[in-house]
Amino acid sequence: MFIYRFRQLIRSRLLWGFFVIIIAFAFVAAGSCYKTPEGSIVGKINGKKITRDAYNQVSGAVLRMSGRGMDSNLPVRELERRTWEHLAAMQIAAENGLTAQESEVRDEILGDRMFQGPNGFDVGRYRLILRDARLTEALYERLIAQQVLMTKVGALMESATWVSPMELDDEIAAMTDVFTVQTMTFSNRFVNTDMPVSDEEHKAFYETNQESFRFPDRVSVRYITIPLSNYLARVTVPEDTLLDFYDANMNRFQTTDTNNVVSVKPFEDVRDEIFAEIQLEEARDYAETNLMFALFGRRTGATAEITLEAIAEQEEVEIKTSPLFSQSEFLFWTSDSRAFANAAFDLEPDSVDTRFGVVGGLNEISVIELLQESPAHIPPFEEVVEDVKVRKQEQARADAFDSYIKEVRTDITKLMEDGKTFEESARETAQNVSTSLTYTVSEMQMRPFENSYSIAYGAMTLKKGDLSEAIPLPSDQAMLIYVLDREQGSALNAEMMRAQIRSGMMRRRGGTLFGDWLKWNLGQQRFEPASAYAFSDVEEDEDIDAETL
Repeated sequence: MFIYRFRQLIRSRLLWGFFVIIIAFAFVAAGSCYKTPEGSIVGKINGKKITRDAYNQVSGAVLRMSGRGMDSNLPVRELERRTWEHLAAMQIAAENGLTAQESEVRDEILGDRMFQGPNGFDVGRYRLILRDARLTEALYERLIAQQVLMTKVGALMESATWVSPMELDDEIAAMTDVFTVQTMTFSNRFVNTDMPVSDEEHKAFYETNQESFRFPDRVSVRYITIPLSNYLARVTVPEDTLLDFYDANMNRFQTTDTNNVVSVKPFEDVRDEIFAEIQLEEARDYAETNLMFALFGRRTGATAEITLEAIAEQEEVEIKTSPLFSQSEFLFWTSDSRAFANAAFDLEPDSVDTRFGVVGGLNEISVIELLQESPAHIPPFEEVVEDVKVRKQEQARADAFDSYIKEVRTDITKLMEDGKTFEESARETAQNVSTSLTYTVSEMQMRPFENSYSIAYGAMTLKKGDLSEAIPLPSDQAMLIYVLDREQGSALNAEMMRAQIRSGMMRRRGGTLFGDWLKWNLGQQRFEPASAYAFSDVEEDEDIDAETL
């Protein structure tokens, strides 16, 4: 309880203001003799050291550019590879005078929807979101600056792409031409058929697809889960805290009446809702603080070993055991799968500091202890034989369905070559044909129809009189598409869409080129990670710190 009270005390703004002044003077006094400790160096690029802070900031920018914001389930290995690629690219950009301007960073932040309130950019919301993400404004601005810089580098790659006039005309035609088609839909008659597959075929399937059976690094843990409701009675929430939350989140409590007039609900009407939310957060802090103290704070002079059994008995909960799981796997037994998995992979049974992990969830808190480690490996055939049988059976059914459609298509094609129409050929092969559909891809969003996008995809490269290959559909179905007619679309629409389509083609091509260039560029640099990594080579000195980047 004392630890929790201390945490409440240090939240005092006045006390923190005093601490900030003291700490600032301490840093100024120590700044001249400070040297980056070697343990914070994560690697070198062209002899320049990369600090842990610089690396973390760039990885944050990578997460945002990958569409994952400030939180991520991006596999650790993939994030690590992309971060080093971006660090190498930023070094090349800096050498060539490419930078992110303050105005560009400001515009990026002001335009972010995440920070918008009813009247545009909401500075209170901005600060609250950063605080919840444990980011300072300065650190977040550097993160955005790195994102802006890499966007510029990507734009340079995009500008280097070339789209030929013929390719552009074909794409415009596919979007604006008027198609008239008929379709023939097939249901997979083999979906529940027990296909004959020999043991030799099972083994051959395994040998051909061994890599797809690979298990990643996995762990299993022993854990206890404690409901946060157990701690609600032990925390207090001052009225000032409720009012501060209300002031900072007024946009959450807006209401619109029948005349479309927006107003904010009075504090009294939402007080209980705010209280419940903050009380739960305080309970989470209380639980985490006291569990951490119970696990790690009493080591000095302790006579009895700290065990999960002792904590479980103290909290009156049972110990559970998880199956093996990977770091990117969804874990059904916790409300925060990512945090639980990350904590589990940080556990080290022989280390006093990392033997246990404490993981806060939505309505619970867990204490975990490593039980088993399973390194990445390809299991032998005998261990996965049942999975092999299931997957080979699915492949056999899919192959049978595909062969059936190809046979029908071959028969229909021969009949049409003999002078019969598509509908006549379909009747002779006992198939049903849809009524005629007329559309343009550019107008399809305004007038969609059943399987419209699959039909557009399957027909866009076909000419009048062509019959498509099998086009897969949902629910174990497929279709053939016959183009009855294809006429040139509106020249005005084509010209209006030309710039947009060309830009889209360049963006798609430039995006692929950018990813390839990032890999190539890192390979050209002298790169030496501090720990084992997929790349190698490097030397020399010269620091790069977070400010430089």
